[in-house]
Amino acid sequence: MEIIIGVRSPLSAMTFIPFQHTLRFLLAALAPTFFSLTAHGFALENVSWPDGTVVTLQMSLGSLSQTLQDGSSSWNFAALPATDQWNARMARIQFATVLNSSAPLSSGDEVNSVAFSSTVFGDAFGSGVLAVTYYWTQSGGVLTEADVLFNTAQTFDSYRGDLQFDSQGRAIADIRRVFLHELGHALGLNHPDEAHQQVDAIMNSLVSDAYLLTPDDIAGIHSLYGAPDGSGTPTPTPAPTPVPNVPSRLVNLSTRSQVGTGDNVLIGGFIIQGDKRKKVLLRGLGPSLGASGVQGALQDPRMTLFDASGVVLETNDNWQESPEIADIKASTIPPTDRRESAIVAQLDPGNYTVIVEGVNNTTGIGLVENYTLDTYSGSRAANISTRGHVGSGDDALIGGFIIRGNTTKQVLVRALGPSLGASTSSGVLANPLVELRDGDGQLVATNDNWQSGSQEAEIRASGIPPADPRESALITTLGPGDYTALVRGADGGEGIGLVEIYDVDQ
Repeated sequence: MEIIIGVRSPLSAMTFIPFQHTLRFLLAALAPTFFSLTAHGFALENVSWPDGTVVTLQMSLGSLSQTLQDGSSSWNFAALPATDQWNARMARIQFATVLNSSAPLSSGDEVNSVAFSSTVFGDAFGSGVLAVTYYWTQSGGVLTEADVLFNTAQTFDSYRGDLQFDSQGRAIADIRRVFLHELGHALGLNHPDEAHQQVDAIMNSLVSDAYLLTPDDIAGIHSLYGAPDGSGTPTPTPAPTPVPNVPSRLVNLSTRSQVGTGDNVLIGGFIIQGDKRKKVLLRGLGPSLGASGVQGALQDPRMTLFDASGVVLETNDNWQESPEIADIKASTIPPTDRRESAIVAQLDPGNYTVIVEGVNNTTGIGLVENYTLDTYSGSRAANISTRGHVGSGDDALIGGFIIRGNTTKQVLVRALGPSLGASTSSGVLANPLVELRDGDGQLVATNDNWQSGSQEAEIRASGIPPADPRESALITTLGPGDYTALVRGADGGEGIGLVEIYDVDQ
């Protein structure tokens, strides 16, 4: 297809998977030929992302009414590790994710959607199709968008090992291995078995017992985006390559609160540790919250970034007027309303503060977000915190954070109030209570008065226990995923509060 400069043309890469027992037998019959293969059996689609791109996937696969075979409590959590398999094998680009995204499902909007759908943007999936990757390119095969749609007419679960079949002989689709395949299309890989080759690969057009990237898949992705330091290009063999542990990190904070004036503005803080600069995207949102049903949203947020000494590094009101508009768009998660604010910054290790306030002293519900764009740069976000007004009911201080990687992470969550008295002239939250919930809204842990719980010794051992016994804290070990910390008044009280998330095992 000819692509005209400046016009994005959609292409689709469909995965056809026959629901028959004979699929397994067919692949087994081909197995003896695998050993005679040479390197580079992979096939390319002649499209790729620019070097340095962080491909942010808007994951909106939804929740579950029951637990999947592998213990996953949501489709997003079940599919998510597929991104880590690819990230561990690429040097020049990375995947990032926004779990439980509220981004609308559409094509040609430069948003990388991952969702269940009954159609491919209005067209039929076709017989036997489990999922479709639908991407947009510019001249020269430069990718600008890739949407992955899972067919709602098919049956999915999540499990490892050999392909499973139901009592009718139909394959039960493992959502993670299907997503792993579709992400290969989103990166620019094609089906090697359709190029008249017999190879063992996740990227084959026929599903198999393989559920990890094979050497052929890895060789293909290295040809597009290079190998990470210390990693060579392997020669394909029939044995799947284990995925190395990718240390988990805090990569995103989003906090929602009432934005007032004076001491009642929304204040976010974060610490970057390590020996290298880190690229971050900061967003100050308001109007788009109203579109999502939030009452009393802040209509015109302005955001300012400060260093540890209080020096203003940058300020923004209306992200489309920013000199960094190209970088903001390249992040693939620009604000959806022109009145909202965004800053992209390369920051040295140190302490930073972000303030979100209303232009002309306007007030309302606002959201401050901090995204790590270069997840594995050698530096890390070791602490993220937000101060804001805690009201009653839905006006709680709501802090969300994302853990990325494929290992567990121990975090300390603190909810402060009384100890803030010396730093604000406004009334503080006298008795804060903290709740930690997972991406499905299920309660993980809660605390009111940190010394009264069973974790007092652990909290003291962290070296950062709250200064006041009325404040709350909890320590827990979490798997990769998205989480929410809610701070309320234990007695229904209101006032200025602080929610903090510390990386304990950094």
